[in-house]
Amino acid sequence: MLHLPGEPTVAKEPLVVQKPVNDPVTNEIDQLRRDILCKFEASSYRQLRGIDVTVGDVGAVELRGEIESYYLRQMAYQTAIEIPGVDTVTDRITVRSC
Repeated sequence: MLHLPGEPTVAKEPLVVQKPVNDPVTNEIDQLRRDILCKFEASSYRQLRGIDVTVGDVGAVELRGEIESYYLRQMAYQTAIEIPGVDTVTDRITVRSC
């Protein structure tokens, strides 16, 4: 395609900007998520292993998934909030009805 001087160019593909891998905030967020998932894996409550964990900002955690009891929901919350570095936990876990 011929491009004339002064004519705007149009990018063929969208520009994707990624944070560098060595970004300390990204590393801290990833580590916090891994810490929570490891605690869920180590728990004697096997259903906690199916909970999805998202860390938005450093210290802000969201839990999602489906679980069989309110007790297990509370255990997931309690396990996450006790991890060093976690400031808030948003609990979006649903309890299956019988």
